[in-house]
Amino acid sequence: MTSTPQRQLALQGAAVIFVLSLAWPYFGWKAEAMPWQETCLAIGGVAFVLATLTRQPWPWRIIQAAVMPLAWYFYPAPG
Repeated sequence: MTSTPQRQLALQGAAVIFVLSLAWPYFGWKAEAMPWQETCLAIGGVAFVLATLTRQPWPWRIIQAAVMPLAWYFYPAPG
């Protein structure tokens, strides 16, 4: 089975939706700012698990795990 770009984006999107659907209500109820570094690391971890469950090749598993943490690291923080 080939790995299409749409499949990779869907996997990353599923990880983002999963983590944020758990994190937003928790931090919203506590009225605290969301810790984005930890949230991005959690998204990377969930993406790695999803890539493993869908039997992606190992290079894609590593890429999926690194996308969100690297996006957080290289995104210019406001302020």
